[in-house]
Amino acid sequence: MTRQIRWAAEVVTPLIRETCMATVENTEEMYNLFNKAAKAYDQSGVEFFRPIGRRLVEFSGITAGASVLDIGSGRGAALFPAAVAVGEQGEVVGVDISEEMVKYAREDADELGLKQIELRVMNGQKPELEPGRFDAVIGSCSLFIWVKSADDVRPYLELLRAGGRFATAAPSFFSTVRGKWALFPDAVNELLMPYMLQSLKQSGAYDSQFANAGANWLVSAESIEKTLLEAGFVDVEVVEEELPVTVTSGEQWVEFTYTTGMRGMWERIEESERREVVAEVSRRLDALRDENGIITVPVPIVYMRADAPKA
Repeated sequence: MTRQIRWAAEVVTPLIRETCMATVENTEEMYNLFNKAAKAYDQSGVEFFRPIGRRLVEFSGITAGASVLDIGSGRGAALFPAAVAVGEQGEVVGVDISEEMVKYAREDADELGLKQIELRVMNGQKPELEPGRFDAVIGSCSLFIWVKSADDVRPYLELLRAGGRFATAAPSFFSTVRGKWALFPDAVNELLMPYMLQSLKQSGAYDSQFANAGANWLVSAESIEKTLLEAGFVDVEVVEEELPVTVTSGEQWVEFTYTTGMRGMWERIEESERREVVAEVSRRLDALRDENGIITVPVPIVYMRADAPKA
């Protein structure tokens, strides 16, 4: 047995099996998807995850010397800004279920000389870390994938010190009650939503936020606040901000989505049909070019923060 296979058998497989907040199938789906996407993840040249990560760290109020946990740290969109914010006297622990994501993030951290970063392969739904260790727990475009209720958020409260800060960011779900998904430009939303829902159904995640928008905790600021208060947090604040995502062609937008979690949707479309869908998406988006040849897709992002009680 090679070292890689032994490592997967001894570390990754138990990680997948031990999840307590999603089915084994859904967790394994995430693991496989993000392992495949890791090399290209956030590397398409389209500015999306990094500005969200920077804004989340700013919104979190992370200060020098703090101890921070980044859940679902991916390629470091929030991890690296957090490391800069805490400085050499602080620490940032990044966890991700994908060992490929961790591998690439570790290489990038080493290249940037960010020695205050520690990276671990770990299921973010069930972080096995010391209670009360962190001043802040954050998650940029990660937690929304599996969190559905106060019970799913409570483990992060337990990791915080008294008065610590929980903060996360997600593509806005405020419009899902109208059948609109934030990451889809208006021009292609009705074309792509059926494929997204079918993908979720095939992956066993059909009860997700997309398909069950009305019961989704992210559907409104009021629902977010209610969920976080029920989990035991205090002083909840929620803001929705628009992120202008720019591409030079509809094809580039498709390529960008293929380097994100939406890859799962594309891969479930039969090849010949997928070519037709991509061509139609590209045609519709190309029609939106401005005089400089730029297509701007406004994406609403929700940022939320709350504190652990001080006593």
